[in-house]
Amino acid sequence: MSRNEGPIVEIPGISVLETVVTFFVIPTVMFVAISVLAYAMSKPKKVKTSAITVIE
Repeated sequence: MSRNEGPIVEIPGISVLETVVTFFVIPTVMFVAISVLAYAMSKPKKVKTSAITVIE
């Protein structure tokens, strides 16, 4: 008999592959994707010259 009181549910552990994917691969991919999006949104845009706004 168990010394624990109340209902206890046995939960199987996760494998090494699941651990690596969950705690390393997914956060790394998310970080890279967010970094690329942030860089793409904030990089300087090329200035377009127009005959109306620029006098040569």
